[in-house]
Amino acid sequence: MARPRRRLTVIAALDMVGYSELVQRDELGTLRDMRAIYRSIVRPTLNKFGGNIIKMMGDGGLVEFPSVLDAVEWAMGFQLAMAERNATAERTIEVRAAIVLADVILSDDDRFGAAIGFAVRLQAAAPPGGIAITHSVRWQLLGDPASAFKPVGFLMLRSVPYPVEAWFWLPPGRTLPDVQPTQNQMLTPGVLALPGVDARPQDDLRPLVMVLPFDDLSPSKDCDGVADGVAEETTATLSHVRSIRVIARNSAFQYKGKPTDVRALTRDLGVRYVVEGSVRKAGEKMRVTAQLIDAETGAHLWSGRTDGTADDPFALQDAVATQIAGALHPTIRTAEIERSRRKKTDSLRAHDLVLKAMPHFWAHRREDNETAIRLLDEALATDPRAGQALGLKAWCLGQQVTYIWSDDIARDKRLALALAEKAAETTEPDALVYTMIGATFSILLVDQSRAQVFIERALALDPTFAWAWTRLGFIQAYSGRPTEGLASLRKSIALSPDDPVRFNAFAGMATCHFMLGDYADAARMARQALDARPGMIWANRLLATSAALGGDLELAKYAIERLLIERPGMTIAEVRNGVHNISGDTLERYIRGLRIAGLPEA
Repeated sequence: MARPRRRLTVIAALDMVGYSELVQRDELGTLRDMRAIYRSIVRPTLNKFGGNIIKMMGDGGLVEFPSVLDAVEWAMGFQLAMAERNATAERTIEVRAAIVLADVILSDDDRFGAAIGFAVRLQAAAPPGGIAITHSVRWQLLGDPASAFKPVGFLMLRSVPYPVEAWFWLPPGRTLPDVQPTQNQMLTPGVLALPGVDARPQDDLRPLVMVLPFDDLSPSKDCDGVADGVAEETTATLSHVRSIRVIARNSAFQYKGKPTDVRALTRDLGVRYVVEGSVRKAGEKMRVTAQLIDAETGAHLWSGRTDGTADDPFALQDAVATQIAGALHPTIRTAEIERSRRKKTDSLRAHDLVLKAMPHFWAHRREDNETAIRLLDEALATDPRAGQALGLKAWCLGQQVTYIWSDDIARDKRLALALAEKAAETTEPDALVYTMIGATFSILLVDQSRAQVFIERALALDPTFAWAWTRLGFIQAYSGRPTEGLASLRKSIALSPDDPVRFNAFAGMATCHFMLGDYADAARMARQALDARPGMIWANRLLATSAALGGDLELAKYAIERLLIERPGMTIAEVRNGVHNISGDTLERYIRGLRIAGLPEA
């Protein structure tokens, strides 16, 4: 039976407190301090305790240890060293840490599973400069390490539907935060309130998805193990998709071999979407067919198939899971947008308003962008800390600047960057929000390093998120690595070939070819982007400069005509004022092409 490799291990999650504010004050100084901490405190001590860095995510990371005691002793030593450093350092840097006993899914160089997300949630609740652990870690400790941790009762962590018993540790001389409930907090007995931690479970508006066991349709009925492996791998992969919730594999497998009315799953479990499928075999060839169904109506929303061989079932399972996850992003997003459109205006919440704004955002027209901003303002009036509303408004304002729709470029740029910073500070780990933040920084800053940090965070949370791969492609192009950018953009299209914003990947490929000096290919991809989204008038700038530099003056002048119909009076000076993410020779080459194409100087 094909199953993902799993292991019980110990994970330490770490994250810097107030990273965005520190970087905003002194970006280079903060990055230098971080590198110095890694070189002098982190790296020299890990080997002694058998620690292995799983992934670094800009201002945080995940470290795996062979035992609970190793993880606790290393984390305590690290925080003591940080306290000593902060006593004399010009800039105080504090880190939150959490240690969990984790049942993880293994890959060659990474770890996945719900336990990873749980570790990050617990880390967010830890006191600055301290460590948080759960009961499963506490009861593995004896003697001094055990007595050093103080019980703080039960916490409600974001996206964790049950109270978590926790213990905290701080270096000597530090006082634990007040964990007593206040009079105006309606708390379950024994459930304590901490800053930044939900005092009680919040309504989770994300749709619930169930992956039903796949059917074995092979004549000899010998593909049952592969079918189970496909369903299990798909469930594990979808658990990384932050925009949905996925019913656990054990719960879903109760329906194995039973006729299932998907509409009953909505009534009984609240399931909104169901993934089901089958495995067939002919000789050594195997075919997996999958479909996504709206559980409320029974309507088919998407279907796909993947072929493989019996001698490599793991590769087949991985390919199916990746295909389904890539398809679910745009399909469920579109279905949820339509669901929000049907709601009465007075029942709309921040989540619904963000969904309603999305089609206007990706229309790439000035009037639609303004509508999106209005809807996002309504969302933020409902919930000023809504991460997706903050991130998407920042991105909309970034578009307003770079596409020269803004009446005050300096104001809109300043507000976009501030909203992105606020989203980074307030949101819980969310691949979509991190992508929005990264896109905003990429559009508005020449230095792409901060943008890349957030896109890498998004892909660490969800490697199947096509939007993040698209933005990574742009970032790589602007960073002088357009060949890498083309690979990322092709991956985006492969992951989500039916995504309604796929046109943006074509524009990204045009940008990469422009950077490489392949002007004919740049013009071809720009035209493909415009064919997919004719209203995206701004892309005529890229088409015009690429065609002009490639010698096709007729096409270049046609693109300028289209540009000026939409935006009469546009000039070289305005374009220069609106472009904020390229500079030097690259910007001059871009401007030279527009000048050759016939865009007026001023």
